[in-house]
Amino acid sequence: MTHSAIGTLDKQRWMGNVLDIDLLKLTDIVWPGTHNAGMDKKAPNYEVVVGNWTICQNDSFAWQLANGARAFDLRLGYTFGPVEPVFYFHHNGFQSHRILDELIDAVSNFLDRNPDEFIVLDFHQLGIAGKPFDYRKFNDVLVRRLGLRIIPHSDALKTVGELKRTSSLRRIVMAAQGASGLDRQYFWPRIPHKWLDQTFTDTSELRSHIATTLEDAPYETFLWSLSATTYSLLGGPQHIKSQINDWFSTTRDWVTRCSIINIDFFDECEIVRYCWSASSMKAVYGRSLHERP
Repeated sequence: MTHSAIGTLDKQRWMGNVLDIDLLKLTDIVWPGTHNAGMDKKAPNYEVVVGNWTICQNDSFAWQLANGARAFDLRLGYTFGPVEPVFYFHHNGFQSHRILDELIDAVSNFLDRNPDEFIVLDFHQLGIAGKPFDYRKFNDVLVRRLGLRIIPHSDALKTVGELKRTSSLRRIVMAAQGASGLDRQYFWPRIPHKWLDQTFTDTSELRSHIATTLEDAPYETFLWSLSATTYSLLGGPQHIKSQINDWFSTTRDWVTRCSIINIDFFDECEIVRYCWSASSMKAVYGRSLHERP
């Protein structure tokens, strides 16, 4: 791989430029993910003081897609609107005032321009404790707006090449916890998240957690999400680009063991480039990457 090739990665079309990607299943790809994707600094309700503890990304869904993100960690609440109900994004109840329609528009417009890219919509949390959530309406909105683009779970084991031959439109995985009102033809099972189960974490604790989590990886039959984030009492979500660049460089074997790498402020580091390289390596070398001596 030449220096010029490395320097000119097209982040809008990086998946289409993965070497031999047609040989991979979606569960083989290494996905750059955005933690709490609906909470960003350009959101209508962004406020510096509160945002310091709740904001996890730098800009909108469309911007995240254009900068290479392909897996979105999404947390939605629900409220009654004057005409239609509103599904809104939140972080522990704090609303960004971004809504589901914005995500749908961003994804649709992006795929119109980049039909060989694939996207994971990980609806990790639907509803807020003690408040109602209309799963059937949520399902109906997504199926009506995105139905022709959704990869059914029955196609989960097809390779990228097979998926492309099956449909020129179906490029979206939607995943959520099973609930009455959600059509399992369209929704894949909930994506498990491997995260350090404590409120405040530093980088040394996170590194140890990642090392332990990846000991038995990769897992070849399902999508899963590695949370590579830290959170402090004074600063909220932390900017840890140096550590991310160190830990997930392709000079180590961590990145090729991952599925979705879920991080804050993803654009500040080289995670998209590393996922592109790692996915290419997996297509070329397959299981031999992780064979034990």
